[in-house]
Amino acid sequence: MRYLLGKAELSEGEMQGHELPDGTLVLLVRRQGWWAVDDWCNHAGCLLSQGKLKGFLVSCPCHGMEFDVRSGLLASIPKLCDDQRVFPVQIEDGQAWVEIEPAEPAEE
Repeated sequence: MRYLLGKAELSEGEMQGHELPDGTLVLLVRRQGWWAVDDWCNHAGCLLSQGKLKGFLVSCPCHGMEFDVRSGLLASIPKLCDDQRVFPVQIEDGQAWVEIEPAEPAEE
């Protein structure tokens, strides 16, 4: 499903958290392009939008886990949590859009 995040007004090196109507938390990042990842650390449950962006790595403000915003891969060792989901970002007419794949049903 495609969601509008709003005006694409971030400056280079800035990031901003968004909550989508379905409750998904998305972190939008502008760093040599536009990137979007889950805006919560699956280790500590903290918002990555409250962390720091260094290059392409965003750090969790609670435990310092670092994720690459381009791939969602965990860059920290030891690997205490899973990689983050990434979402395609499109900028159209000055607006930022993300594409979120529906969650797959849990296997029983």
